[in-house]
Amino acid sequence: MSSEQMLEIMALVDGELATGRRADVQRLLAADTEAATLHRELSAMRQVIRAHEPIGQVADTREFYWSQIQRRIEQEARAAAHAANPKPGLSSWLRWLVPAVGVAAVAVAVTLQQTALPSVKEVATNVDSSQTEASSLTYRSDADGVTVHWIN
Repeated sequence: MSSEQMLEIMALVDGELATGRRADVQRLLAADTEAATLHRELSAMRQVIRAHEPIGQVADTREFYWSQIQRRIEQEARAAAHAANPKPGLSSWLRWLVPAVGVAAVAVAVTLQQTALPSVKEVATNVDSSQTEASSLTYRSDADGVTVHWIN
């Protein structure tokens, strides 16, 4: 007996076999003793399970449970709508404040960078030349904003 035939016998016992296949499975049960034995055992097992199956009683009505489910669905829908349209609060202020502070910081940095650096002549007048033996060399690049002093 094939596994497909076994599945059909199980479906017959459970009452789930299609009407068109029922006659074919009945012929198989009449012709094959192994199939008939399987059908008899499955039917007996079904009766034992049905006879000893505990009956669960629920204290609340079906409407009570459905109302709880409906209430939970409505709460989830409200939460989703609230998440989609948040009220203006701290997060909306931060959304505008952080970029504004960034722009202000860049403006301050650019302003400080553009302040005039002292020229070579101004630096030379402020240098104390008490040591006459030392020689110095100064290089200034305005394009790079770099001044290099080499003191020997």
